[in-house]
Amino acid sequence: MSTVVPRPSTTHPGQGWGPALDRIALAGTPDASAELRVWAARRLTGCPRPYRNDSDLRDRLELVASELASNAVRHSASGRDGGFMVAALFTPHDRVALRLYDEGPRRELPTRPAPPPPELDALDMHAAESGRGIALVALSSIGYGFTAPPEQSAYSVWAEFAPSTRSADAGERWF
Repeated sequence: MSTVVPRPSTTHPGQGWGPALDRIALAGTPDASAELRVWAARRLTGCPRPYRNDSDLRDRLELVASELASNAVRHSASGRDGGFMVAALFTPHDRVALRLYDEGPRRELPTRPAPPPPELDALDMHAAESGRGIALVALSSIGYGFTAPPEQSAYSVWAEFAPSTRSADAGERWF
């Protein structure tokens, strides 16, 4: 059985997220992944929403935060000396969204992210040393995508997360 990976969204839902709960600027270094992961988990736990204690949601958010920061360092101009990135966490009533702004593509790399593999467990992925990150983002979130000029004013990647169903089944109200 294959795990089909969802495609990125062509539309950006950010208008419906409202204002950011918080933002953080990070140096474009390998430490950015750990810093963003810890920051996102702390901000989620401290937010005023009922899903703030949802450990499954926090785990998915941490995984994706780490992956997005790693990709920005590795593939964007943010990973060059003096580079930086800015992350914003949004907590609308029924979901969480993370958006990471970077400095855009390096001259020697493609200007848009490569799509994830169509199947996470495809045979050619088993031996691969990289290339699974966006697939993990896709499978850990309810939606994801990227923005780039000229359609948008900034380069960014984003992911949305729904609270886990097991927490919702426990009788908590999300809105």
